[in-house]
Parts: sequence; structure tokens; C-alpha cells
Amino acid sequence: MHCPKPVYLTKNATSYVSVTSNISCEASPDAIAVCCLLKSPLLESVGLLEFTDALGFSIYVGRRESLLLDLQDRLHEGLKTHVLTLNSEMVVMARRIPEFNAAARSADIVVPDGIGVAFALRILRGKPATRISGIDLAEDLLNFCQNESISVFLLGARSHVVERACNNLKKMYPNLNIVGYHHGFFLGQEEMVIQKIIQSGAKFLLVGMGAPFQEFFISRTKDRLPTVFMMGVGGAFDVWSGLKRRAAGWVQKVGLEWLFRALQDYTRWRRLRFIPSFLWLILLTKLKGSSL
Repeated sequence: MHCPKPVYLTKNATSYVSVTSNISCEASPDAIAVCCLLKSPLLESVGLLEFTDALGFSIYVGRRESLLLDLQDRLHEGLKTHVLTLNSEMVVMARRIPEFNAAARSADIVVPDGIGVAFALRILRGKPATRISGIDLAEDLLNFCQNESISVFLLGARSHVVERACNNLKKMYPNLNIVGYHHGFFLGQEEMVIQKIIQSGAKFLLVGMGAPFQEFFISRTKDRLPTVFMMGVGGAFDVWSGLKRRAAGWVQKVGLEWLFRALQDYTRWRRLRFIPSFLWLILLTKLKGSSL
């Protein structure tokens, strides 16, 4: 007997797992999901998603490879998905701006993009969470879109930046089908942008407008758009356009990419004022022994 694809199993209110792969499993129909998750010797070879509640979100704490498998299956099956790449600043922002909190919490999958979030999960939940960089995840998925002929739309940044990002991505992924792009400064013209995305027929949407604006746009429009996958990518277009550089691999590994970005752009120093609030939130949560 084969487990259906995908199989979703909810364990309780604080964590759940999702398997998206065909695996052999001798069991009654009522026990298929449990057998697949708990008894299969092939467990490590399938897409296993595990989440934990912390900092006001249900955050993914599994392997990047498993997440990719699940997202690829969702794209194949046309399951509409909004991925939120959560960092420390967004956690604090969600506490201060109710509208952003609602938009962020409406995401289908939340991943720990910032090193601060991964650190907080280790402290609060004892989970060995690994940071999953939003730009790395986006590039993995763009490569998948190239191989599977999935159409892509880019939204965000300034006109010349998103245009250069589009051209460079086509060089990185020669067979990538980018069916449209638009800058992120369209105050009063959102309906025109929405129609442009609808007319493009894109199934994969990356929004690089920074928080909270990209999350607001996705939450407002995802039910209207034909896109199957939506993700905010912050300043990724600046990197793909060549206007900014990413930190060296060792800097990323030690968790200091945020500092590298701040050194490249002095305006980011003002944004670092959230750090004391985030550290206080971790301490308060730990002392109270709750997920807050």
C-alpha cells in the first residue's frame, strides 16, 4: 500500500509534521499517516516538515532539504502557498503593528530566515533550528521553476534594479521563464499591478519590497492572483541586480550577515534599534515559560 501524496498529520496545537512523498507502507487506511511518519525506515528520505510555536508564530524547524521537497510538491499540485521568511525585526514589528501581525500570521509556512530567530528557537524550545536564508531558498526554487517550466513574476525594488535583477536571473537560469516584472513603488496603482500579474499568468511570485510592505501586498492579493507560490524576499533584488554583494560564506555561517549588510548600507543602522526589544522578548518568554 502507498501513502497518499501529500499526507498531512496534525499532532497538537504547538507542532505538526507534513510528509509529501510516496513511500511503501503496510497499514490499514486509518493508520497510513501514523505508519508513514513513525514506522517507515525511509523517514529521512522524505520531505518532513516539523514546526514549533514560538515568538507568536508557528516556525519551521526541520531541514532545508525537506522544506524544498515539500514546496516543490506544493508547486506541482497547485497548492497555494505563502512562505514568510521571518527575522528578528519582523518579530518585533509584529508585536507593535497589529496589521502586520495579521498579515504575517496568515502565511502558510514560516521559516527562520534571521540568525536571531534561529537562536531564539534554540533558547526557548531547545530545537536545533538552522537558519534558512530567504535568498538561498528563492534561488533553489527558481532553479526548480526553470527545470519544471513554471512561470515567474518579480515585484519590488526600483525600476532599474528589478530590470537588472531580471536580466541577471535569466543569465543564472537560462531556461527560467520570467513572464513579467514591476517595480515596488506603485502607491495608488496597486490594481494596475494586480492586473499585470494576473495577465502574465505567473505561478511563482517573488515580492522584494521589504517588511511590512511585501507581507501586506501578499496577504491582500493572494486570493485574487493566479500565483501558486508567493514569498517576500526583502532586498534580494539588490543582490541579483549586482548593486549589492552578499556576505562571504564564512560570515553567513557565523551568523553575521546582518552586520555585513549594515556595513554596506548605513541606513540599516537605524533599523538595528529593534535588537534590545528582541532580546528582552526572548528573556521575558524564557522567564514566563511560554511561547508568547
